[in-house]
Amino acid sequence: MRLAEYESIRAHLLSLPCARYPDMDALKAAHPGVSLDTLVSICAQESSRRIKAHHGRHARAISDHARRYLAGEDIFDVAHDADFPPCQLMRLLVEHVLGVGHKAAGALIRDPRGRVPTHPPPESPAGAHHADDLAAGAALCERIRFDVERCVAWDHVASPAVDASRHSAGREYEDLLEEKLNALGVPFVSEGSLRAEGHAKTPDVKLELPIAVRGRVVNWIDSKASFCDPIVHYERGAEQFQGYVDRFGPGMVVYWLGVVDEIAEESELRGDVLVVDDFPDESEVTKLKLTPRV
Repeated sequence: MRLAEYESIRAHLLSLPCARYPDMDALKAAHPGVSLDTLVSICAQESSRRIKAHHGRHARAISDHARRYLAGEDIFDVAHDADFPPCQLMRLLVEHVLGVGHKAAGALIRDPRGRVPTHPPPESPAGAHHADDLAAGAALCERIRFDVERCVAWDHVASPAVDASRHSAGREYEDLLEEKLNALGVPFVSEGSLRAEGHAKTPDVKLELPIAVRGRVVNWIDSKASFCDPIVHYERGAEQFQGYVDRFGPGMVVYWLGVVDEIAEESELRGDVLVVDDFPDESEVTKLKLTPRV
């Protein structure tokens, strides 16, 4: 995908409300040469950036959001007016209303039936408000439990199910990378083994013997279940990959869901990190051998 087409897709996504999932059929029709998986990845990345950018503003305004919610307004109406994904807003509300920490609120969102209390904690804002009306406090907790389940079921932008799907895809592509290397007979050390040896930040595989890909030496390979745009590669990935280069030498990153063409082309001309959108064909790979010392 050329940079101009990516920028066109991104401009369309930025024109939509933050909490609205785009019409993928229309987006695919507008960009027939782009796979649906790639479009989904671009949408997910842009949603994540916007959520992070707006999170602080909504955290600061949580008292106003909570006031509307506690007055009986539906969580989806509050989220719509705030232009923020329901699951994210519900998490902030849980933190504020029940007085729980960020991690506890996340666990509650993932398991509302097991984590939402039957009554608000006495020290929480909700507990203090309903100190003289235990029935009202219990009803509020039941409403929170029900609304968390609704948000998880209907939020296609930022729910635990979305996060789990991304994690699962990442693991599947890491497995695919290892399968490709095994098929070529290229020995490697996995990320888990490297960390067991004490390495803090590691690529997904460190090759025991380097290979050459399109004439470039590759000592390590990192697998990314995402699309490679300029922000992903230059702003987020550059420091990470440079750390691998400093420790292990030149390497390769596979962005399985696509790469902006200009980034891949530049990586073939210069630098120590080759960027590709698929594992190279066997014809493009040369297995290097160590020359024994005489």
